[in-house]
Formats: sequence, structure tokens, C-alpha cells
Amino acid sequence: MSGHCGRQGEGSGEVKYDVLFRWGRIVDPTHARDDIVDIGVSGGKVVEIGEDLPAAEAAQVVDLEGLTALPGVIDTHVHIRGPAHRMMARAGICTALDMADGGDVLTAMPSSGAGLNIAALRTMPAYPDAPPGREEGLRLIEKALTEGSIGIKLIGGHNPSSPAATEKFIALANEVHAYVAFHVGSTETGSHLRGLLEAVALAGSNCLHVAHVNSYLRGITDDPVREALEGLGALEGKRNLVSESYLSIINGTGGKIGDDGAPTSHVTRNCLKMAGYAPDRAGLRAAIADGYGQVQIEEGGYTVLVTGSRGVSVWEDRDTDVSMSFPVNKPEASFLCATRKDASGEFVVDAISTDGGGIPRNVAVEHGLALVRYGALSLDEFVLKTSTAGARMLGLATKGHLGEGADADITVVDEDLGVPVMTIVGGRIVMAHGIVYGDGGTIITTAKGEPAARETGLNVRVVDPEDFLLFKKSRQ
Repeated sequence: MSGHCGRQGEGSGEVKYDVLFRWGRIVDPTHARDDIVDIGVSGGKVVEIGEDLPAAEAAQVVDLEGLTALPGVIDTHVHIRGPAHRMMARAGICTALDMADGGDVLTAMPSSGAGLNIAALRTMPAYPDAPPGREEGLRLIEKALTEGSIGIKLIGGHNPSSPAATEKFIALANEVHAYVAFHVGSTETGSHLRGLLEAVALAGSNCLHVAHVNSYLRGITDDPVREALEGLGALEGKRNLVSESYLSIINGTGGKIGDDGAPTSHVTRNCLKMAGYAPDRAGLRAAIADGYGQVQIEEGGYTVLVTGSRGVSVWEDRDTDVSMSFPVNKPEASFLCATRKDASGEFVVDAISTDGGGIPRNVAVEHGLALVRYGALSLDEFVLKTSTAGARMLGLATKGHLGEGADADITVVDEDLGVPVMTIVGGRIVMAHGIVYGDGGTIITTAKGEPAARETGLNVRVVDPEDFLLFKKSRQ
């Protein structure tokens, strides 16, 4: 039976493999492999790949007949809150970069984890007027690093800083080689094409991760296809930039109304304007009632979306302080972000992410495999954009492939159904057929964050910032 897990019966004595995954199609473009073979795992590592490996020498045998085993999905943009770990495990994600608020994420992992590998960024406060002083900026970045994050995120789209403050944070992060990601937008632009063009200019020669590129190409300034072509053109050839995009129609934002009667998030204001609603309390209430504004709630151990009268009640009962989604991402722009290549054949946008986690849009596998079925991506290219690129971005040389000595992180998919059916991290099955078994997890951090990460009692993996694609790409 496909995906069957079981213990080996009478063996020959010595155990060679902790787990033997057999009879699955293994696709690993790093090693030019596309075969039906077995994977022997020991100590959390791939130790042997081949045909008819000895099942009698395995402590556990897992039958993958009829399924496809891929290098574990690495999601380079998630928001970990609430049931996010379970939601990611169910979506086939083995490793993720959190862009919510790193310190809180890491301290919550012992109780809420699902066995995944997590790196995190710390969100910087907004400086809408004068930029922070040099010492203040460095202190904030150092605090993020010593608390276990690998760097910082600038959240210009929702709560923008001035261009000068944004530029300063990017420069300071580069100075100390802290990872730096940017949800583009400033007090002079916004979370749209003009903000994306501004971000490229603000980075200058400094290295920067441009977050969720597709979300700036929603047709706010022009037709979304023309926006996408212009935005991707601005990114093309920039060796100092890395980027990702996602494939969900819905976004993620907040429903909080400020003292001025308008949503505190500039993204929410844009979403309301896009559909003809006033960017105020009455407009947002009407959008929720009409089903356009979708309120996120936890139900049955997962995040779901509610609209109509129920959505309005939740929004009002929580004094408008809710997370929300709107169906604003244009598929034609997202398609281009996922598939566009430059003249040399390299993808303009490095990776496919989800921008999900605790937001119910963890669809990199389902929607990515739909692109494969359509012929827009090959299965090898899907792996490159959902796993290999993420490993390079986070400096994880033993992830993103399934060669001998690699971490035994595997996402098993049913190609016919286009869904993940098993998530394996370090040889351990943390999800099978929608049921999540994992707990805890591994914190990915730098040497500066290692002491704080160790205090959690979780596994810790220390990475060298010099290995981040963010910095390596500009040197290549």
C-alpha cells in the first residue's frame, strides 16, 4: 500500500538503516536523478540510494510505491503563529524562514513545534520620520541576532518607514552580515510596483531579500501583466538581490482600525480601494459582510477564513484586532513571477514560497505541481524553486538535495492528485496523509544566536552568514 509505514519483522541481525524508504520515484535535479529507487537513512542522513536495498537490515521500512519523493520543501517566507507548524507540516514543508517576529517564534517552538527546521527574522520598528541613529540601528539588529534570529525584516508595506530609514537599516544589516528582507514600501511609495522599484534603488549595491514579489504586482498602478514585466525587469540581473514569490490568490494583512478611523495597515487600505470600498471602518465592515474581506480564526486546530455576518461578529468582538485576507493576488502576475527566466536561463525570482504558515495559503506544493502538469515548470524546476533555492538562500548545504550525506528531509507527493502525502524531516515522519505526528523541531541560527537557541532545549543548527545566497550571489 502506498505510503505504508511498518517495522521490519525477522531481520538478518545488524541494523544498517534506521528507516528504508523504498520503491518511490526519487527526483533530485542536483544529482540528475529521476529513478525508482530506495533511500536508506541513518542518523537523520541519507546514507545510501539504490535499487533493492536490503529491507532486512532496516529498523523500519516505509513503502513509497506509486509516490514521488522530492528534496524537502524549504519555504523562504512564512508567518508562524497559532497552528502554523501543523499547517506547514501538512503542506509538505520541512524547513521555513519565519518573517513574523523571530524571538517569539523560537521561544514558542518547544510547545507548538511539529518537528520542522525553522529560521527566523526579527521585524524592525517603523521610523516614518528621521532614520535611527547608527548605534540605535545596530543595537536593534544585534538584539535580533542574539535572541536567535538570523537577521531582520523591514515591513514597509504595512507600517512604512521613510526611504532614508529603510536605506539605513539595509546598509547596517549588510555591514554586520545580518540577513535582511524587505516587504517593500515606504512613506513615499507603498506595497506596489513603485515600492518595488524604490526598493531596488534603496538597496543600491547592498544585498537584500525582496519578499513576496507577486504581492506588489496586483494592478494598483497599471495592468498586472505590464506591472509584472516591469517589476521582474527591475530585478533581472541584480546579483545583490534574492527574492521569492507565492502562488495563492489571498494575501495576509490586519483588520485593526486606528484612532483616525482607518485601517492601521496600509496594505488593508489598498485592498479596500482595489474593490471600491472606502478605506475606513465602514468600508472594511462592508467588505467583510460581502465576503471580500476574510477574517482568520483558529478552528479545529487550524486557521480558517470566515466572512459574512460571522466574520463581522469576530472582527467586532475582537475590537477589530484580527488577521485578515483578501483575494487580491493576480494569477497572471504570480504565474510570471514563478516561471520567468532571464536571457541566461536563470529564474528571475529565486524561489517559490507560500507567505503562509499560520495564514491558510500553504499551497506551494499543490499550485506548484499544477504548474508542472500545465507544462510551465518541469518537475526538476519545481524542486529547484521550492527546495534547492531555499537551501542556498539559508546556507544549508546538506538540504535541497537527496545525495548521500544529505539531511533526510523529504517531501513525498502524489503526482496524480497533486498533493503532499508525507513530510519527513531528518528521516522522521512528521506528517503522513494529513495527520501530523511531529513535535519540537530544530532552530536554525547563527553563532550569535546559538546560546539563546540552546536555552529552548530544541535541536540547533548554526549557519554561517557568509553562506547565505544573499551575500554569496553578489560575489559570484
